[in-house]
Formats: sequence, structure tokens, C-alpha cells
Amino acid sequence: MNISEQIFDYISKYTNLMFGNPGTTELPFLKYKPNSIKYYLALHDGIAVGMSAGSYLYNNKIGIVNLHAAPGLMNSIGYIYSAKLDRTPLLVIVGQQESTKLLDEPVLTVDLRKIPYVKEVIDVKNKKEAIKAISVGIRTALSNPSGPVIVSLPFDIAEEECEKTNITESIYTEEKLVLKPDILDQIAEEINNSKSIAIVAGYEIDLFDAHDELIEFSEKIGSPIFAEPYFSRSPSVKIDAILPRKASQINKILMRYDLVLLIGSTLHNVIFMDEDYMWENIIQITTDHEENVKRFWKSFLCDPKYFLKEILLRVKEKKNNKKIPFTKNEVNKNVSQITEYLKKLLKDEAVFEETPAYRETIMEILGNRKKLFFSNRSGFLGWALPASIGYAIAGGKSLTIIGDGSFHYSPQALWTASNYDIELKILVLNNKGYESLRSKANYQADYLSPITSPHKVAQAYGFEVVETTNWKSEIKWLMENDKKRKFLEIIIPE
Repeated sequence: MNISEQIFDYISKYTNLMFGNPGTTELPFLKYKPNSIKYYLALHDGIAVGMSAGSYLYNNKIGIVNLHAAPGLMNSIGYIYSAKLDRTPLLVIVGQQESTKLLDEPVLTVDLRKIPYVKEVIDVKNKKEAIKAISVGIRTALSNPSGPVIVSLPFDIAEEECEKTNITESIYTEEKLVLKPDILDQIAEEINNSKSIAIVAGYEIDLFDAHDELIEFSEKIGSPIFAEPYFSRSPSVKIDAILPRKASQINKILMRYDLVLLIGSTLHNVIFMDEDYMWENIIQITTDHEENVKRFWKSFLCDPKYFLKEILLRVKEKKNNKKIPFTKNEVNKNVSQITEYLKKLLKDEAVFEETPAYRETIMEILGNRKKLFFSNRSGFLGWALPASIGYAIAGGKSLTIIGDGSFHYSPQALWTASNYDIELKILVLNNKGYESLRSKANYQADYLSPITSPHKVAQAYGFEVVETTNWKSEIKWLMENDKKRKFLEIIIPE
């Protein structure tokens, strides 16, 4: 077997999907793709990464993406950055120039080890280490905290014959993170001695399916559940409020509690870190090693589901827990009405959200749908559309809710949906520009209000489209289960 055949054979133990946008350095590798691996072409390298991330969100299998040397990888940096922050395990196989000529730096050459925002970069130097590199790359991507790993494959090595490398085919697993009983007892004692407790829940609740345990715990100790700022997955099936985007505003809310419990969450994923947090009364439970070592409060590495099950056995029921009033985020009334109506029609569709101006409004209403709500933690625009397509390719049903500005970061993704006959529903909330910026600026400027017509772009890619201000009947049309690609653009009143 040659190297490419061995690579495909090895990755097939983990997934049967691959996404990419090939160039010259990838052709020798892709030539040997077996029929058992389904390859989905994207018209932009970054979109391939986004689709790969979406496929993982459905099937929980590592995403595999093949990119074109230095130019293709550079096109994808924003998506890779988002995958790093979202803790999405991706194996990025990058074509590289001829292995014996890299010091000469021909066109397409780059030192991939200098690429930021990946967990690891592994350069294949010869045929004997190619399969080892793929194996290490997959295991590194899946290890906690999961994330993207780059493996470079020089095109001259891809077709070299080599004896099959003897590497175990067992799927990578990681030992569950648990706490010793005496540590759990200490945490329970702090909870029992506190009169007012706030819970801040995050994406790890959804990742470890700890929703039921979280609700039971919240009810037993009489605590509200706040969602972490900028959450990427449903933090709870019951959200009392989403923490705001400013650290100072978070302080005003949480400093009034005797104890703050961060369960599978972080407080630092804010846009404006305008104050330090008051960390004397915070206890954090997380599986994320990187998050764990960065904080100045008590932080413990533990599976949140395990923690909640164990702590429930140790805490006392609090019938008279001190109630502290709090103010929720302001919502856009028009968008709130649209989203509430949409929620009634949703069934098993996963929602992919990318509406910077209305993020909290939509999250307040749809963010409690466990395993069926996704956004990104990085603030990156252009992610939701390809991610929703990757999710649908993997076998799920998806609805993208996106702003008119965000849509234009990755419109080429629609070609993949049309070309491979993927069912897709897209809802564009058109506020005639960058409302998320206009609402924060204290001046007017034409560069804050680019007027576009996303539905015309979608129509060119073969979607059924509707543009409207009368949204009720059209949302019904959008959500009809008729196996079609539909695109609804709603003009939001000023």
C-alpha cells in the first residue's frame, strides 16, 4: 500500500467524511480516496473547515479536512481560530511542497509550525512516519481540551509505497475526570454554609449531557441559573438570564451572591474585559485543562455530570435561599416575536446562530434546546452557514439564523448544499447593515450600513427564496418539511 492509501484506511476507523478545497499539492493524496470516504467540496478553504466542525457537532466524530498548502491554510485561519476556542476536534491535513526542496522555499511553502491557534503542528518528513503523524494528530485533537491539529503531507511522499505501519486501530478514549470524596465534601460544605448561591452554566453541560442533573441541583439549593457569556452550546434547559458582554456588568450581578458556582463554564469569554472579577467567592468545575490553570479562584478538573451527581448527594435542600433580583438583557421586540413564533414550529432541527446584533435575544429563547443550539465562542463571522451544512451532511436537520452582514462572509457555502442536494433552511434577519456596530457607535457613517440583498445570492445558488416584512406566513413556509433548500429573508424594521 502507498502512504495515501494507508492514511485513508486509518482515518476511516474514525469517520467516513472529509471536507476540502484541493490544490496541486493535494492531488496525489486525493487520487487514492476510497469510495467509503465521502469527500465534500467547498469553494473556499475556510468553509471546508466550518463544515467539518458542523459534522462533528452532529456525529461527535473528529472532523477531517484537507487544505491546500500555505494559501489554503491561510484562507482558513479564522475558522481554525474558532475551532480552537470552541474546543472542536479537527484533523487538518495540509498538502506541502516536495519534502526535499523545502529549504529552497518554492511557491506554496510555509513553516506550518508558526501557525497559531492549533493544538499541534506535525510535519511529515518521510514515509515511515506518515501514519504515525496521522495517529498522533487524531489523538491530540481528541484529547482534552479538544481542538484542531495540522498534519502536513508533502506531495512527493503521498504516493510512496511503504509497508503497513502497525498502529492500534482502537478509538482514542480519555479517562473520566473525577474528584476525590474529601474534595466533594469540602465543596458541599461551602454550598451548605452559603445563604445565596448563583450557578453559571456553560457549554460543557451540553457536551456531557448534564442538563437533568443541573436542573435538579439548582432546584435543591434554590439557585438561579445564569448562562455563561457568548455560549456556544445550550448551557441549560432552563436559563434565568444570560450574563452580559461586559465584565463590569457581570460583577454587578454576581458579587451580590455569597457563592458563585461555575459549572462547565467560564466568565472570561466577554467582549469587554473592563474590570477584574471578584474571585474570592467563586468555585469552578471544568474539564478544560487550559481554563483550569488560568483562573485565580478555586478551580477543579472534573466531569460536570459526575460532579453534579455526587454533589447532589451531599448538599442540603435550601427552602429559604435568599432571592436576589437581577435585570435581564434588553431584547429587540421584533426579533423576539419572530423567534418566539419560530420556536413553536421547531422540531428536531438544530439552530445555528450568527446574529451579532440580536445574539442574546435569540439565545434567551432558543438557547435552552439541549444538543440543538449552536453558535461560536470566538465572535468569528462566517461560521454558522458552513457549520449548519456540515451538520446536515452528517445526517442532522439544521436551521441557520444569520444576519445580513454575517451572511456575506461565507455565501459560497450554499454551492455545496446545492451541489450535493442537501436539505437546508436559512433565515436571514436583515437590518440593512451592521446593527451590532451602529448600536454601539456614537456617530453615523456609511460604512456601518452596507445595503445588500442576500436572497438574490441564494437564488443564484439554486435556493427557493422569499424576501418579506410579513413574516408569519413565510416562517411557516420555511419550516415545512418538504426536503428542499429554502431561504427566507426578513427585513427588520428600524
